[in-house]
Amino acid sequence: MNDTLAIYNQFSQIQQAASALYKSGYFKDASSEAQAIVKVMAGAELGLPPFASMSGINIIQGKPTLGSNVIATLVKNDTRYDYNVETCDNEACVIAWFENGAKRGTSGFTIKEAQNAGLAGKDNWKKYPSDMLFARAISRGARRFAPGVFGGAPVYTPEEMGADTDEDGYIIDVEAAEVEPVKITTPEPKPEPTVQMSSPDDIYQAVVDAKLSENTHSARGALGKCRTGYETPEKAIAWMRTYRAKRDEGMNSTEAATFANA
Repeated sequence: MNDTLAIYNQFSQIQQAASALYKSGYFKDASSEAQAIVKVMAGAELGLPPFASMSGINIIQGKPTLGSNVIATLVKNDTRYDYNVETCDNEACVIAWFENGAKRGTSGFTIKEAQNAGLAGKDNWKKYPSDMLFARAISRGARRFAPGVFGGAPVYTPEEMGADTDEDGYIIDVEAAEVEPVKITTPEPKPEPTVQMSSPDDIYQAVVDAKLSENTHSARGALGKCRTGYETPEKAIAWMRTYRAKRDEGMNSTEAATFANA
């Protein structure tokens, strides 16, 4: 397994990848960018790339769950562990487990157990009994015989946490699963501020009162060069201050107006 501290040192890259995957809209179980980051971080600690983490990891009832194919891949990729399917049909699945080449035991799941647990009547169990038996057998064996792959944390398939999955272990209906809820509150849109329009005469007089022009006629002439708009006295005064400052520095009226407009 990857060094956990090294994963956190790569947080910015993880965040960037998770954000892009979340914004794609393809992963409906991640209802926020934070959830996407958690999924990608959980996968990184297991050695999964971001896309595989978003596809194969679901957080259900506060626990990370993995599709059976993801569990199988992680076990096969770990040099310490291995498994071999001894039997897998519509009645039972039995898997032999090995650590460092030595057999450590077997894990299995039968259709009888599925019936006792009330699973056999589900649509996915009717359609894909051997695949569902394999999913239960491999997650059971991973917990018992290959805990090092998952850092000692218990590993579950989504189906074990109450979600309906397909034959590959992916959740069929994300919205129906008890995926960790996040309530997103959309704030009420704020109304656009209303700009109180002033009459031209009031604006020219305000410029005169601010001692930026000798009279309203001169104010009108100067503001005629304004290209940024002056629908309020405040805007007219701000423009005129810049204009007058540049005139005082020696610019001609055209140069000063150009500077104020910029």
